[in-house]
Amino acid sequence: MIKVTGSTETKTDYTGTAFQGWILVSAAWLSTMANQVVSPILPRMTQHFSDQPSVDVLISLAATLPALFVAILAIPAGMLADRFGHKRLLFSTVLIYGIVGIAPLWLKTLQQIVISRAFVGIAEAAIMTCSTALIGAYFLGTRRERYLALQTGTAPIVAIICTWLGGTLGEANWRNAYMIYFFAFLLIPLTGLFLKEPAVRHQSESASAPAQGTASQPFSWDSMMRDWGKLIGICLITVFAMTAFLVTIIQLSFVLTERGMDSPLLIGSWASIAMFANPLGALLFTLIPWRPVPKLTLAFFLFSCGFFIISLSSTWQAAVAGAVIANLGAGMILPTLITWALATISPEQRGRGTGAWQAASFLGQFLSPLFILVLKRMIGSLSGAIMVYAILCCVFGLIALFSAIRLRKQTP
Repeated sequence: MIKVTGSTETKTDYTGTAFQGWILVSAAWLSTMANQVVSPILPRMTQHFSDQPSVDVLISLAATLPALFVAILAIPAGMLADRFGHKRLLFSTVLIYGIVGIAPLWLKTLQQIVISRAFVGIAEAAIMTCSTALIGAYFLGTRRERYLALQTGTAPIVAIICTWLGGTLGEANWRNAYMIYFFAFLLIPLTGLFLKEPAVRHQSESASAPAQGTASQPFSWDSMMRDWGKLIGICLITVFAMTAFLVTIIQLSFVLTERGMDSPLLIGSWASIAMFANPLGALLFTLIPWRPVPKLTLAFFLFSCGFFIISLSSTWQAAVAGAVIANLGAGMILPTLITWALATISPEQRGRGTGAWQAASFLGQFLSPLFILVLKRMIGSLSGAIMVYAILCCVFGLIALFSAIRLRKQTP
């Protein structure tokens, strides 16, 4: 049994075990797989379906359409989980994810693959919301921060493995990369047998308050803004941050192709090496005892520096070096944002609040390749589009820096 200071969350039936924590962390890996599996094979898919109209748009959708559906459905998924149970919804959607994830092994047209990717996103919305909310329910304080850091910190390691495997399996046939989605079937019995629905009890400010004191309170704009105002601001920052986060994940394979590399195996291998910087960025998050805004400042400046190097590079080696620096910022910014967001959510709003943050995160992921595509067509090159992102991240970094200085002056 655990006790929580404050007037809202008083106790739960049990605290989560390390095994349950790792199951939930592993469930979050499915979200990482959604992008990384296809990243090394996107040029080969583009070549295979080159006779299709609007192939560039469809390939972008195949890469990030799951993120759109997570953005649309994360809040409804959180509401559904709050009503019917996070564990039950997690188990069901992991099963659905596995089935639709491997579907491109047999699907014949690019349109069919895009539709299957949409269903991956529908399942992913519930998986991410439920797994994150259950971490928030099972653990408190430093244990909660530890598993959230593991969730975001191990994701880059999974991304490295999936990127390498996707390139290796896709070398002979790009469809083989989708075999990685069989991992979901390993999680089905784990989520069904070893997770429990935590029963959170709530009490009023005073245990001796009259019965009518626990009745539903009238709607209040002040109350809503107090509870959600900061979260909305964090979500807006998250949208842009995630568009930057996905630049190296999606675009690096095309950058390396432009620099003379055309093998999915080599692309996957070097992209995996660049992604080793992500867990280092997550490690920086845990080691640097800064508040969220200073951490955001550093993360945006790392993004900007990496993107400048990629956009100005003339060789694939320089592009990989730039991706390493950008991925340091990517690894740092995710745990910063999610920890900051969860700290603003009350226990009874955990599903909805987590869903809101997940919606913002995946909306940014979906918009990222579309923004790059628009910028590429406006400027005329992928390098130019990435240069624009370098400038924007520098601007966001300066805004965060000025905010951090002002907050420090206001702190007594």
